[in-house]
Amino acid sequence: MTSKIFSALVYMLFTIGISAQSNIDQVLRKYKNDEGVMNMNFTGDVLKVLKSSDSKLKSTVDIVDVLVFKMKDDINQTDKQKIETFLAKEKYDLLINIRNKDQKVKLYAIDSGQYLNKIYAHVNSPDMNAYFIMSGKIIFEELAKLGMDFNGENPMKILEN
Repeated sequence: MTSKIFSALVYMLFTIGISAQSNIDQVLRKYKNDEGVMNMNFTGDVLKVLKSSDSKLKSTVDIVDVLVFKMKDDINQTDKQKIETFLAKEKYDLLINIRNKDQKVKLYAIDSGQYLNKIYAHVNSPDMNAYFIMSGKIIFEELAKLGMDFNGENPMKILEN
C-alpha cells in the first residue's frame, strides 16, 4: 500500500513538473492568432523554402517558426521573463548581441559541439518585433547564408522568395 501511495506521489510530482515547464514556443503560442501578429511555421526540408540557401550548405534545418508583431506591439513583460528563464535553464549561449539606433538583435543557440541544434532570435526594430525559433543541424559559419546574420539589414530577408 505504501509503495502505491509513493508511486502515486512520484507520478503526480512528475506530471506537475512537466506541466509547469514551458519552452519558448509555448510562451509565444498564445500570441500566434492575435490581430496584427504574423506567424509563419515551416517544417520538413526548410532549406528549400529559404531564398538564400544553396545546395552547398552542410546545415540542415528542420523547423523555422517566426512570430512578427507590427510596430511597437510585443509580448508582455512576464512572457519576456519566462523566455529569459528558459534560455538560462536550457543553457542557450548568446551568440549575437547587436544594438544600434534602429535595431536590437539577440541570437541565442544550443550547440552540440559541431552544430547549433536550436536557435532563438529576437529582433526589435521601429517597424516590428520578430521572434525566430530554428532547429536542426546548423553550422555557425552558415548562419549568414541562411539569412540569420542581421547585420543592419531587413530581419525578414530569411523568408524572402
